[in-house]
Amino acid sequence: MRVRDLQAAIRGGRPLDAGDSVAKAVRLLRARGLPALPVAVSNRLIGLVTATDLLAFAARAPDPVATARDTRVVAVMRPLEAVVGLDQSLLEAAQVVQQAPAEAVPVVEFGGRYVGMLSAREVLAGLSGEPLMPQVAGLATPFGVYLTTGGLRAGAGDLSLFATGATLMILNLVAGGVVYGLSWLATRASEAAGLPSSAEAAADVPVEAVMVLFAFYIGIFLLLLRLSPLAGVHAGEHMVVHAIEEGEDLTPENVRAMPRVHPRCGTNLMALMVLIVVAQRFLSSLAVAASEAATMLALFILVMIVLVTWRRLGAGLQRWVTTRPPSDRQMAAATTVGEALLGKIRANPNVRAVGFRRIWYTGLIQVMAGFLALALLVEHGGPLLAAVWTRLTG
Repeated sequence: MRVRDLQAAIRGGRPLDAGDSVAKAVRLLRARGLPALPVAVSNRLIGLVTATDLLAFAARAPDPVATARDTRVVAVMRPLEAVVGLDQSLLEAAQVVQQAPAEAVPVVEFGGRYVGMLSAREVLAGLSGEPLMPQVAGLATPFGVYLTTGGLRAGAGDLSLFATGATLMILNLVAGGVVYGLSWLATRASEAAGLPSSAEAAADVPVEAVMVLFAFYIGIFLLLLRLSPLAGVHAGEHMVVHAIEEGEDLTPENVRAMPRVHPRCGTNLMALMVLIVVAQRFLSSLAVAASEAATMLALFILVMIVLVTWRRLGAGLQRWVTTRPPSDRQMAAATTVGEALLGKIRANPNVRAVGFRRIWYTGLIQVMAGFLALALLVEHGGPLLAAVWTRLTG
């Protein structure tokens, strides 16, 4: 391997200028998470500023704050002793980093243009066959976990993702059927008691009652989702992604110790949409009785509430609704998929998500296709089958 193969792990950004202050150097070291930064004059590297040297400098200063603002980095930098090129081998880069005053060295391409800083841990990871881990996303399907980096994927296939959408539509239909059945029973009971007919009653149903009925439908849907195997698979997917991101060995024991809640889960977006719908309904009711100023104040307060609470609500929904502790079989299957993805990443460290493949590998197109296909089948399948049957039987 060569340094070029670790290009995704090279921390870029402009080098310090010789006239920059020590305070700016401290800010950049912290922001970029590096132990050292190069110093340049007219785009030519002339020195290196290390965190260790700056710490010693600040400890000697009678007023570290004022001194850091007034002192230029050229006064505290070390002469630049070595750089590595993109086409050098990792073994050569390891020797340079080992002798460097900080655990990072500047990387330059042909012609001497500065590319970024390469840290010792990234060189070590490359030599050990542990490439930089890209961000991993995933989905739960009825047939197991699906994981992807956008450029690589492992686990459940496209048909399984399609089945996920179909499964969600089935849960939707069951929840809608339960609500419809209860509404039908209530209508029959009203008619038996001599109350207005269903048509007359439907005309007088307030919007609030419709919202309550909708909330009841959502509750049944979420309960069915919680009871379905998808919730356990979903939890296993989250736990494997956590383990990969934290660099843990993918054993069932390590994976089971990971949390079921993940900050990038789509459940968070569902929570955001629920809050927006509730807020919009509240504002519509308020606008009828309140002044414009009061409505605007309520809007501001509601926006603040949504911004502060939507992630917490999403985490709560993940913990209590969309995931549940996975079974040993689900955990083992999720761990196997995680190992398969890691194997592909190690074998293809430079594969990146590009073009349509990046969109397709999210799996969302397949899930939506399954959801809509079953919806269309339910809506048009009955009449179509009846027409075909009539034609066949004459």
